[in-house]
Amino acid sequence: MIDRDEIVISTHDAATLSAVLATLSTRDAPLPGAVEELVDMLAGATVVSPQSLGDAVALDTEVTYIELPQGRTRTVQLVHPAAADPSAARVSVFAPVARALLGRRTGARVPVSLPNAGIDELHVVAVRAPRKPS
Repeated sequence: MIDRDEIVISTHDAATLSAVLATLSTRDAPLPGAVEELVDMLAGATVVSPQSLGDAVALDTEVTYIELPQGRTRTVQLVHPAAADPSAARVSVFAPVARALLGRRTGARVPVSLPNAGIDELHVVAVRAPRKPS
């Protein structure tokens, strides 16, 4: 049986994130605690080949989730920090919501501590593969 709350990350994403993290000090991080949290997540994640990732949230995937207890549904794409564009729902992997979702599978319920204190859990309802450039 698949553990929907296990963090799964591809070898490609692990290498990409490790390279980004290696260039930042904790003082240079875009958000307080982001570097440490991503380092811890990488250390505890199950690393698999990109072909074995299945429905896990990865860099460049689109994820739809429900903010609980409010019930608001959102869809975002997790991206490298240089590609972030909040107006286009392209969220940097350093953003708190992205850090909570990265590596989670459809069906996961993730406890979170976000700037919006009214949200205490995210429920992943759909993960879509990266869009191909047109």
